Amino acid sequence: MQEMDNKTGPPWGHMALEQYFIREWNWISKETPDEQRARLVKQFIDLPHIPRVWAEVHLGDTSTLRVPTTKEIDIILRPYRPDILRWHGYHMYQDHQAPVLLRTYYSTDKTTRAKHDKVMKEWADSDRYKYQSWWGVLDNQEYFDFGLNWRRIYDILPEVNNPIQWRSEIAGLVTRGRSPEFVDGSLRLIFKILIAEAKDDDPTVWYEKRDTVIETCGDILQYEVVDTYLLIADKEAFDSNRLRLLYLDTFQNIVREGRLDAEGKGIGGVMDSWRESVMMHKITVAGDKYRVNGELGQVLYQLTEEDLANPI
Repeated sequence: MQEMDNKTGPPWGHMALEQYFIREWNWISKETPDEQRARLVKQFIDLPHIPRVWAEVHLGDTSTLRVPTTKEIDIILRPYRPDILRWHGYHMYQDHQAPVLLRTYYSTDKTTRAKHDKVMKEWADSDRYKYQSWWGVLDNQEYFDFGLNWRRIYDILPEVNNPIQWRSEIAGLVTRGRSPEFVDGSLRLIFKILIAEAKDDDPTVWYEKRDTVIETCGDILQYEVVDTYLLIADKEAFDSNRLRLLYLDTFQNIVREGRLDAEGKGIGGVMDSWRESVMMHKITVAGDKYRVNGELGQVLYQLTEEDLANPI
């Protein structure tokens, strides 16, 4: 893995989040600067679209960017995060070839820690990270010691929520992923046909694992709402040599999740065919909100009594 300690970010204002900060900052707010930044980060993450020039500033078009003043840099931007995190975030707009590999566990036992450090280096030295997407390896106890609360990454690196691909462009704005209610109706029709075929093909499995059958058939719909994916090196990952694999929607809800064998072609296989990976039923299951009875699953699948009925 490349040495990252000396990495620096782009010029101030050359990141989408920084443009949002300086344009939305309220100088007379009763919030503290830290409170206002935290609120704006949450708002930024939930934006359904952003200007294309913000997403593609690395291509060289900076003509429409607002240049921050010295006061804005010193009070709004610089205190938010160190330059190394700006560097990581900037590259997340340029390279969509690999998921972020986030280490969230750092043992306090020296021997165990040394062992885990070695394993993490092996994961980070897989071909795609080593030669291309090494910006995507987040391994620093000072910043990422989150334990089980991996979602804290969004507080300091909301760019982790960047989509694998921007969906469309409307009047110079690029959109993120789709909400479950806006999935193409023709795909839902195919999904219903798959359910009917599955229950006829193996009624016994339907009786015993109906929801699993439905959620497996539902991968055709789940793919449409997946916005990004993430690999997490948590305690269980080090104990089992199986990284946590998350497929997430626009609003950071887990669409599918599982454990990925980090040896062999595990990591590379996910990167090379992430779309097919959503359908890897042996290692992923639907996230709680995307289960048949989950709040988002109900919206996505739109199941009727006929769909849920047992085969005759």
